[in-house]
Amino acid sequence: MTDARPPVEPVLHPAAVIEAALECGDVHCDEVRQSLAWLGLHDYWADFYVISEIAGMEVSLLIDADNRCYVDWGTQSRVGLSPPAGSRAPYKVWTHTHPSGNAYWSVTDQNTLAVASSARLIERALVLGNCELKQAVWSAEPADDPISIEGPLSQWTNENLTEYPEQESPWGVELSS
Repeated sequence: MTDARPPVEPVLHPAAVIEAALECGDVHCDEVRQSLAWLGLHDYWADFYVISEIAGMEVSLLIDADNRCYVDWGTQSRVGLSPPAGSRAPYKVWTHTHPSGNAYWSVTDQNTLAVASSARLIERALVLGNCELKQAVWSAEPADDPISIEGPLSQWTNENLTEYPEQESPWGVELSS
């Protein structure tokens, strides 16, 4: 994986521009990254997830304490949490996808949350799967229903899976694979 890229301005670009970039494999272009930031800030999780699934790679959106958005790509099965230089903790939310998979806290995700808990890096985390999302919220006190009974994961809620909210695509059309 490459180093974390600079923050992006959340801008929703036309669907045709996003589709053309994805067809060329140009997931790092400004238009894709800016659109992902916009989709994440506006809770368009189905569209955010579809872009990841079309690319066949995990994508991460990190929103820092100053509301700056950082978008990074990983592999089919892993995207790291790389706090970018110049970003400010604590991070409000870390969102990432499991393309062609389910929303759950993988061992890698749990390790990331454990480190984030120890350093108080992240306030909220989301993982997106096919048509579903899972959320965890950090607390200074042990959570009522934690990811783990002991250790740093005891401070993260283990919330139930939820389906993406029903909403029309912001483009008025669906992205196609």
